Amino acid sequence: MNAVVVSSKRKANPAPRQHPSESVPDPGSSDSLLADYQRQMTICRRCVTAGYLKEANPVFHGFATQRVMIIGQAPGVRAHATGVPWSGRSGEILRSWLERAGFPPEQWRETWYLTSLTKCFPGKATQGKGDRAPSGAEIALCADHLQMELQLVRPEVIVTLGKLAASRVIPGANRQSLATLVGSLAQVDLPHGSTTVVPLPHPSGVSRWLNDLANRARVDEGLALLARERERRGL
Repeated sequence: MNAVVVSSKRKANPAPRQHPSESVPDPGSSDSLLADYQRQMTICRRCVTAGYLKEANPVFHGFATQRVMIIGQAPGVRAHATGVPWSGRSGEILRSWLERAGFPPEQWRETWYLTSLTKCFPGKATQGKGDRAPSGAEIALCADHLQMELQLVRPEVIVTLGKLAASRVIPGANRQSLATLVGSLAQVDLPHGSTTVVPLPHPSGVSRWLNDLANRARVDEGLALLARERERRGL
């Protein structure tokens, strides 16, 4: 499986940017361009047309001024119902992780751009608990949305949640186990320059992976690395 967001083209990282509330974006600014593209994503029905989903409700949140991005697998059932990403139990776990890395939990939606490989809830798994993982075909249909988000937001740090998200962002991650990925950093070349990627597991309440004490220690290592990046970059 090839990563879908990587480019060999390198440029210098941009200067720190302001939050939208601090300035009014001009029509040609990244904020305005991202808002225009987000409107296009909101009405996307590709997976419904292709027969993968019965209903589409694209879920994402953020501004072009945010310097850090979270990329998950797909929205959950609560996000599908509310339109708010990470609004369920998994979101509570994720916020606690970010707090441990030094990010104020009450400001996390103002700090992080929140998105996923596919923008719509894929439905419940046919076997076992949890949600169905989006297929490669569904991810491919949504890939240009993620590409545009990356191009317009230009994150300095990306946190991937789960093996599937890591495999699509980090070259060669599909050949590594989640246990190998979590607790490490990766440098990924994006059109705006080199971006640091911090792989974490999916913060699912039904994940058996997190039951292993050794895996919990790996999460601690990953959060320590994220905290180090936060301090180094003044995030």
